[in-house]
Amino acid sequence: MATKTPSRVAVIGCGWWSQGWHLPHLAANAVVIAAIVDPSPLPISTLSSSPLLSLVELSKKYNCPHYNSVEEMLADPEVGPTLDGAIVATSHASHFQVGMALLKEGIHRRSMAEAIEKEQGGSDCAVVAGKKRLRQQSIHRALHILMEKPMTCSVDEALEMSKMSMTYPEGAFVINHTASYRPQTFVAKEIISSGQLGEIRHITATMNGGLMWLFDDKKNESWVSKTPWQKGEDNKTPMNGNGYAWGQLAHILAWIYAVLGADDVAVPKKVFCTMTHAPNTGADISLAAVITCSDGITFSISGTALLPGSQYADPPIGKRINVEIFGMEGCLLWGGDDRIPETGKLELRRSAPGKKEDGQSEFPCSQGDAANELKDGFYFEDGDQDGKGPGSMKVFLDACNSSAAKSLAFESEESTATLVDESEPTPLANDSLIGLRTVQIIDAMYKSSISGNAVDVQ
Repeated sequence: MATKTPSRVAVIGCGWWSQGWHLPHLAANAVVIAAIVDPSPLPISTLSSSPLLSLVELSKKYNCPHYNSVEEMLADPEVGPTLDGAIVATSHASHFQVGMALLKEGIHRRSMAEAIEKEQGGSDCAVVAGKKRLRQQSIHRALHILMEKPMTCSVDEALEMSKMSMTYPEGAFVINHTASYRPQTFVAKEIISSGQLGEIRHITATMNGGLMWLFDDKKNESWVSKTPWQKGEDNKTPMNGNGYAWGQLAHILAWIYAVLGADDVAVPKKVFCTMTHAPNTGADISLAAVITCSDGITFSISGTALLPGSQYADPPIGKRINVEIFGMEGCLLWGGDDRIPETGKLELRRSAPGKKEDGQSEFPCSQGDAANELKDGFYFEDGDQDGKGPGSMKVFLDACNSSAAKSLAFESEESTATLVDESEPTPLANDSLIGLRTVQIIDAMYKSSISGNAVDVQ
């Protein structure tokens, strides 16, 4: 019988977030950190209060090799074919290059597996033997991805990456929108998918944070520059803009599309947006947008970095967030201070004209208990450095652990009946459409702000 084996995960991009969050979270989950990748041997960050570790120091700390590029890592026969997953935490503009390389690796593994299985075709025993050989060579090991937000900074790239990820259902494609993986988010999604709001007709959202220290400081190049890639990264097309929209509104847009669920709801068609910009960097710091959707939903969103204070101060000052989703039979209200859970609850109000319950508040998360970790309060982004990481990390690692277990099973001396699983596989998480919608809207916001006109969504 096969024993449990830890999954093997690479971390691509070794800046502030990886060193402060991703790598410690992986270590806390007893995952094998199989490789670290960064184009710079000395990662730097203007956001870190202390110097970051070099690649050599990280390699020693986590007992793994380091590489200058994802291509170099994948080409290493001792590492590339043995990975169960990879975390992409590079600059925003390089997500496409790295993500596509990983998706192509996964598809290549599948193609090799299919070719060998075809060679071994004939009897059932021959097929099992072929599959066992595949596992021994780590050819058909699924490759899962945890991508930092935003998925890309280009609609063309987002469309291409989303399309490719859909052709590789064997691999999970998780975008690290941590708010989208909160238990309260799944409750909100269930309310909408079960039809309790009726047909969705209007959405309004705001997200305000104390972030002028970030967006009005030229040292924070990756957050304010229209060409925010690192030295050594192969990127050629500047972004239409950079600042609060890419840095913050991506979170709230992803949450909205996560709870809407259906692919054909609130498909963005046209956007009108106005922005104001930081005096020193030119990054956008305030914006207001109206989004016209193909199904007639009206949608407004706004946000600013001008809230006094900082979430990293002592004491921290939280972001003020509010989302309201209205349907023909009710509405869902979600908002508060993301540092003070007591400031908000997920609230449901039903439309029941002529009845006592018409418009009365219900709090669907108040029935939670410790067993399912459902808490009655406002929980949005999960930036806790302690513990094992946010829900998005858990979903990603669950997929990686499944791949590692299957690989070990085929390498063991288990019976043919155990090796052959004819059941329908459980669909893995794929956030690429949510990522695409987010990129489409933010890209159109920048284009509209530049032109002064409403623009069609690409």
